[in-house]
Amino acid sequence: MIEIKKHKFISGAMSIIQMGEEQIGHPSTAINELVKNAYDADADKCWVYTQYDFDQTKNFIMIRDDGLGMNEDTLFGDWLITSRSSKRDEDRDKRRSLIYERLFLGSKGIGRLAAMALGRYLTIITKQKDEKLYNWLRIDREIFKVENLLDDITFSGGQIENYIELFTNSELLLDNNLVENKNLVNTLSNEYFTDFKEGTLIILQNVDNSIKTIIEEETNLKDLEETAIYKGLVDLVTPLKLNEKIQKELIDEKIITNELKISNGSDTFELFYGINFSNNIDINNLNFVEVTPSKLIDYYDYRVFGKVTEQSTIVGKYICKRIDSDQINENLDLTSEYILSDEDLNKRNTIPFENIPSKYKDANVGEFYFDIRIYDLDDDSKDKMVEILKATGRREAIQIMGKYLGLKVSKNGFGVKPYGEEEQDWLGLGAQRVKKHIVSIGPNQILGYTFLYSPQNDGLSEKTNREGFFENKAFIVFKKIINGILEETGQRRARYRLKHNLGRGRVSSKLDRPDTEKFIQYILSKTNDQELIIKTKEFIHDTSSALDNMESTLSFSQRLASIGTGVELIYHELSQPISVLGAAMGSLHININKIADENLKKILLERVNSIGTSVNLLDTLRESLKPAIGKSLPKNFQPIQTFKKVCYLFEHSFYENSIIVELKKNLESIEIKSSEYVFWISFLNIINNANYWLKSVDNRKIIIFEYEDPLTFIISNTGPMIPEDDLDLIFEYGITGKKERNATGLGLAFTRNMLSTCGYKIWAENREYGPAFYIQKEIN
Repeated sequence: MIEIKKHKFISGAMSIIQMGEEQIGHPSTAINELVKNAYDADADKCWVYTQYDFDQTKNFIMIRDDGLGMNEDTLFGDWLITSRSSKRDEDRDKRRSLIYERLFLGSKGIGRLAAMALGRYLTIITKQKDEKLYNWLRIDREIFKVENLLDDITFSGGQIENYIELFTNSELLLDNNLVENKNLVNTLSNEYFTDFKEGTLIILQNVDNSIKTIIEEETNLKDLEETAIYKGLVDLVTPLKLNEKIQKELIDEKIITNELKISNGSDTFELFYGINFSNNIDINNLNFVEVTPSKLIDYYDYRVFGKVTEQSTIVGKYICKRIDSDQINENLDLTSEYILSDEDLNKRNTIPFENIPSKYKDANVGEFYFDIRIYDLDDDSKDKMVEILKATGRREAIQIMGKYLGLKVSKNGFGVKPYGEEEQDWLGLGAQRVKKHIVSIGPNQILGYTFLYSPQNDGLSEKTNREGFFENKAFIVFKKIINGILEETGQRRARYRLKHNLGRGRVSSKLDRPDTEKFIQYILSKTNDQELIIKTKEFIHDTSSALDNMESTLSFSQRLASIGTGVELIYHELSQPISVLGAAMGSLHININKIADENLKKILLERVNSIGTSVNLLDTLRESLKPAIGKSLPKNFQPIQTFKKVCYLFEHSFYENSIIVELKKNLESIEIKSSEYVFWISFLNIINNANYWLKSVDNRKIIIFEYEDPLTFIISNTGPMIPEDDLDLIFEYGITGKKERNATGLGLAFTRNMLSTCGYKIWAENREYGPAFYIQKEIN
C-alpha cells in the first residue's frame, strides 16, 4: 500500500532576516534598492537623508519619493507577502511602470526587506493621491530573530491623518519601546517633507553599526559630495543620465538606427542627498544636494564608445584628445573571432581566426552599449585635473579622481553594484598592467560604463543579494568582450604615447637594455682620462645592477598581484557562507535541545559544536586576511592586533614545530596612524623568516614582539644569528640565506621600501639569544 499526502513549506521568522539583512553585503546596497523602488513607482524625485549623532537612539535615515505610493490594500496585502512582486510578469513587455512605462529595476520581491540592513526600526508611510489618510507600518527587526514561525510574528500598522504623530504619540512609541526623537520630528517638519501628499516615506531608526561606522569615518570631510553614500548614489544614477546621451551619439555615428527606450520619454528622475554634518552645510537648516554625474565625464584623454552586437562584434569609435595638435577620431571595429580569441593580442594581429572557441559560443549576452573614458597620469595630465577639479595639488586631484574612476555596469539605466567601485577591480586590470605595463590600462585610469537592458541582456543574471551577476557563461563572455575592447584601446594608446614620447623614453623593445658596452667603447674612443673611464665603468655597473633588481622586483610584484587577487576573492566570498552557517548554529542548538533521546541529543550537540568551532576558525582566518585587502590608506590601528592576525596564518606551522609567540604587555596600549597593510606585509615577511629558521634549532623556539620608545617595534626570535656581515645586506634585493629553490631574497627588500614610504626605517641586530628586527618611526 502506498500512502500519498500533500505537504507544504512553512516559513520561520528568521527567514525575513535571511532574505533581507543577511543578503545585503553593504549598507549602500540597501539604500540603492530603496531608491530603485522609488524609480519603479514612477517618482519624479527621491530624497535620501542621513542624520548622525553620537547617541545611537538619535540616528536615523530617511528615503522619500513622490511616486504613486501604495494604497491600503497593497501595503497590508501584497507588500507583506515576501518574494511576491507585481513587477514580475511572464510577458516581458508588461514589466513597465504605470505612467512613465519605465523598465522595472526590481522583480524578486525581497528588495523591500533590504531596509532592515540599515536600522533596527523600520517605519513605512505611504499614500496615494486620492487617499485622505496615510497608510503605515512599523517593524522592529529584532522580533524576527527567534525560533518561531513567521505566522506567529505581528507588528503594528494602520492609517493615520498626521503621520508625524507616529514619532510623537507616546502610545505608538511605547508599542516599540521607542522614545521621541526631537531631531527626527524637526526634520519631518522641514519644507522637504511637509509637502508629502503622495508617495512613500521610509524611516530607519537606531541606525545599524555598519552605516554608522561609515558616517563616523567621514565627519571631517569638506564636502557632502565626498561622502561614501553620495558617491554610491552617483554610481547608481549616472548611467540613467548618460543613457539617452550615448544612444543619440550612436545614432549620429550611424552605429545604431533607433533609440532603445527605458521609459516613454516624458519622465525625469532627480535624486537628492542630505546629511546633518559637512563643512559646507548649515546644521540649523536642512539642505539637499542633487546627485549628478562627476564632472570628470566631460574631460578625458582617450575615449571609446559603441555597441557590442548579439554576435559579439564591436562597432564603435576611438577618440584621442591627449595632445591638441594631434587629435584622433577613428573607427573601432573588431570581429567576434578577434575579440573572443584566447591568443595573445600581437598574435591575433597576424593570424586570421575563423572560429570562436566553443566555450564562448551561445553565451546569450545580447547586444549592449559601452562608453569608456581613459586618463593618462603623466604630470601634465595631473596638472590639468588640478585645474578642472579645483584641487589644491596633484595628490588631492588623484584622490578625488579615485573616488569616481572605475568601469561601471548598468542595467536599465541604473548602476549594478559592486562593479567599478573603489577597490573593486572586477576585470583584473591591475594584474594585467603588471604583466603588460605599456599596453595595459589600469583600473585607476578608467571612467567607463556599459549599458545593459531587459530583456536582451537578461542572460546576465543578477544575484538575489544585489551584489553583482552570477558567474555564468554569459558573464564570463561579457568580461571577455570588455577586456578585449580595453586591450585594443590600450594598443592604440600605447602607439600614440610612444609616437609623442609620453611617459618614458623609447627603446627598441620593452625587454631590451641600452648597449652599455657600446657606450663604454664610445667613451674610450673620445678620451684617455683614466679617472673618467673608471667612473663610467662603475656607473654602468651600478646601473646594470639596478636594472637586475628592477626585473626581479617586477617578477615578484607580478606574483604578488596574482596572489593578492586570489586573497581578495577568498576574503569577500567567505563572508556569506560564514554568516549563513553562523545563523544556522543558533537554530540547530534550539531544535536539538527539543530532542527527547539523550544519546542522540548528545551526539548531535557534539557535532554541531564541532561545526561551530570550524566556523569560528574560518571567521578568524578571514579577519586575519583583512589588512591585505583593498587600498593602503592611513588609519588608526593597533600593531599588536595586526601582528596577531599575521601569526594566525602560521598557527599550524607554529604548532607542528613547537614555536611559541610572546607578546609584551606594553604593546596593548600602543595605537598608531599609518598604513596597516604595510605593517601587515612587514610582519608577514619577518615572521615568515623566523618560522623558517626556527625549524632548524633544537633549543626553545620563541618569537618575541615588543615595543620601545620612541615608536620602535621589535620582533626577535631564538633562531640562528645573522652573520654580522649580512646584517645590512639582507635588506638588499636578491640576498637570501634560505636554502630553498623558490627563495627570492625580495621579501625584506620590499619590507624596507614599503616602510620607507610610510616614514619608518628597519634594521637588524643580533641579541644574545638570536636576531632582532627593529621598525622605528623616522623623526624629521
